[in-house]
Amino acid sequence: MNIKKFLTTELMAESAGKHIIEIVKKKPDSLLCFAGGDTPLMTLNYLAEAANQGEVDFGKCSFVSLDEWVGLGKETNGSCKQTLFDHFFDRIPNIDDSQICFFDGLAIDMDAECKRVDHFVAKHEGIDFMLLGIGMNGHIGFNEPGVRVDTYCHVIDLAPVTKKVSVKYFDEEMNVTRGISLGIQHITEAAEVMLMANGEKKADIVELTINTEPTADIPSTLVKNSKHAVLYIDDAAASKL
Repeated sequence: MNIKKFLTTELMAESAGKHIIEIVKKKPDSLLCFAGGDTPLMTLNYLAEAANQGEVDFGKCSFVSLDEWVGLGKETNGSCKQTLFDHFFDRIPNIDDSQICFFDGLAIDMDAECKRVDHFVAKHEGIDFMLLGIGMNGHIGFNEPGVRVDTYCHVIDLAPVTKKVSVKYFDEEMNVTRGISLGIQHITEAAEVMLMANGEKKADIVELTINTEPTADIPSTLVKNSKHAVLYIDDAAASKL
């Protein structure tokens, strides 16, 4: 896995955005997957501004959801869908809902929801680019420690750390216990994966991710099995390397 270190989070986000723009220019009909956590937001904002300034056209791209809290929908502030639509999809021109396949956290049949998203990815012959954050326990998407490495879309019980950290996303207390997510198999089969971490709070998990052999106990290490993987970190996140 290649590692790129940046002096600031802003420089990291800008570099990531420029790289994604180049991907879209080379393959205008790319299937893209963006995480909806805090870490990628600067990059998503950069891409939205670039699209509105005519620097990139996402009009032929397709997009697939990374994950969602089970039981939450777009109307819940802090849901993955609300975050992605507010910061990206609703801000860029030339795309409509038919290009976006997003998990429905309110679906009654979660198995059918998994199959629906799996079919969307398969129809596009895999994901061209994924932008992923790293959770405090190394989770990527809602692939928690101990996850099976041979899974595609699946529903998973959230780890205690994930449930504890979840409060930062919501305006009010949410009893979130499960997530629905693309699986490790999607990630390792993607044409390109960018893992991103910023801030001193991520220094420990960044050090573990880099210096530990791939293991399901630390899902972020499994990205090393991807075809083309790169880790973007700022100076603070790299402080224990």
